[in-house]
Amino acid sequence: MKTILMLTDFSENADHAAKTTAKVALPLKADILLYHTYYDHPILPSYAGGPWVIDELVFRKDESTAKLSQLAIQLRQMMAELAKDGFKPKIDYQCGEGSLGKNTAAIIRENNIGLVVIGSRTGSAIDHLIFGSDTMDVIDHANCPVLIIPLKAELNAPKKVTLAISFELSAINAISYLIDLGKQLGFHLEIVHVSLREEKDDPVKEGAILAYINSIKQQDITYREISGKNVTQQLSSLCKGDGSDLLALVHHRDGFFSGLFDRSTTAAALDNQHIPLMVIPAEMN
Repeated sequence: MKTILMLTDFSENADHAAKTTAKVALPLKADILLYHTYYDHPILPSYAGGPWVIDELVFRKDESTAKLSQLAIQLRQMMAELAKDGFKPKIDYQCGEGSLGKNTAAIIRENNIGLVVIGSRTGSAIDHLIFGSDTMDVIDHANCPVLIIPLKAELNAPKKVTLAISFELSAINAISYLIDLGKQLGFHLEIVHVSLREEKDDPVKEGAILAYINSIKQQDITYREISGKNVTQQLSSLCKGDGSDLLALVHHRDGFFSGLFDRSTTAAALDNQHIPLMVIPAEMN
């Protein structure tokens, strides 16, 4: 991982996520790129292109740049105090006009981005994931993992990460990614197969994934299964009971993800989920 993209709106949650990102960047030996979208909706469309609109855009850009510069200074000072092995990450910043999701995709393409981080705007990372349009916009456009950090969550030195998967071949990429990340951060990985459906999974895919899990037989990896209509409650209880520091999910745009985390079944169960959430795209290379 070369660079972590930290998206910020300068809110309290975003500042907390930025500071958490700085702490994680040190053991990963990753640089940080701060980014803010300062304009994402039309201003007085009937006067589009007029002097007032141009002045407003210039003001927003200057204001965004100033705040990004100040945040970068704060993070550099904090990381200088925390650094123990002499590694000094580079912290840059950019701002732009337009859709947060599309801009994020462009930045990922143009830079060596290995992870996107965004702060949760609600009390729950998963709640923000389901109902927060900005977060879903970023997830739908990112081809690398997206980490969502709630306000009071800490991720300084994660000891355990829970990965929820379906029996799709994309799970192998997610497992491999977290194994590599675990080697750098030193956490235990628990893989949980989650099933909503009464019918059996594809036996070929199931066999391939279980064979892969059995082949890696490492001390820091465990496997279990949960199923039924209340899997979201089970998953939430599992993370809480086992002391997981991070919940990771594989994001399938074809429906599994939305089918598992629909509002009616998750609002009550996951509103109190205050651990960071990592969304790993099924299409990740």
